[in-house]
Amino acid sequence: MISLGKIKFVGKDLNRPECVLIDPKNTLHVSDFRGGITRIYSSGKIKLTKPNNGFKIKPNGLTIYNKNSWLVTHLDEKEGGVYKLNFNGDIEPYLLEIENKPIPPTNYVHFDFHGRIWVTVSTRKIPRILSHNRYCDDGFIILIDDGKPRIVADGLGFANECFFNPFDKKLYVNETFGKKISSFDIGRNGELINKKILSSFEFGEFPDGLTLDSEGSFWVTSIFSNKVIRVLPNGEKQTILEDSNKKYLNLIEKAFQNGNLSRPIMNDLKSIKLKNISSLAFGGKELKDIYLGCLLGQQIAYFSHNISGLEPAFWKNC
Repeated sequence: MISLGKIKFVGKDLNRPECVLIDPKNTLHVSDFRGGITRIYSSGKIKLTKPNNGFKIKPNGLTIYNKNSWLVTHLDEKEGGVYKLNFNGDIEPYLLEIENKPIPPTNYVHFDFHGRIWVTVSTRKIPRILSHNRYCDDGFIILIDDGKPRIVADGLGFANECFFNPFDKKLYVNETFGKKISSFDIGRNGELINKKILSSFEFGEFPDGLTLDSEGSFWVTSIFSNKVIRVLPNGEKQTILEDSNKKYLNLIEKAFQNGNLSRPIMNDLKSIKLKNISSLAFGGKELKDIYLGCLLGQQIAYFSHNISGLEPAFWKNC
């Protein structure tokens, strides 16, 4: 397991940098609740891009759409959707409705190796805190293929980050409050079928971030326990990194089971270095540096490992 002493940090003054991506030039692209996307360049330069029309976007997930723009999910208290935010600050709606209804606060957007776009909505409940329990079952996944959006999976236990696996051609999704990674076969028309559980999680483990390494294993961040867990193709788990506090996790688990998990409880994090890690991305030389998004910090933590990441599908858009 990686020692906490090996953790380094990059960036400053970030606000809830939940999602982190890295482009081929090793620039970090980070969602920033100050209202935009922050780029952290390898030179050390930092640039925050906010909508220039004054729109108060609450960015959560993101992907690089082309050489000049991102797709960003909007995680407002009541509103959601996906927006296209250009690097120059121009912004326009990309997807705001599904089945003739406004999309609820929206979690994540993923660009896959076939040019398809997958969007996760964790819950239909507003406020979302009402879904932070073991009974949550109203998350769903939207597929946008050839410009046509549709719901292709429903009834998920807080759908979080998802990832198309090019090795077995399946879509995987973290069900955070279902405490599992689920896989789906992708049907001829994009529908998600034959749901299976790749791996279930234990005490204090709530899967959030999801990415894939070059050997075909998933890397998962667990909120609350500040764990990075590697999940092998057979479902076996390996803890790579941990910065947790058992007393705090006891409170989290009790509230989760009783259905009264609240923002004050969640935000009263007890840890040494990490600030509720929520996503991860491989970068650096040979993609062997792992960068960690988080919910409560102002910087991006990172560490090195001997296993390299898989080159992201969105790199062909850069």
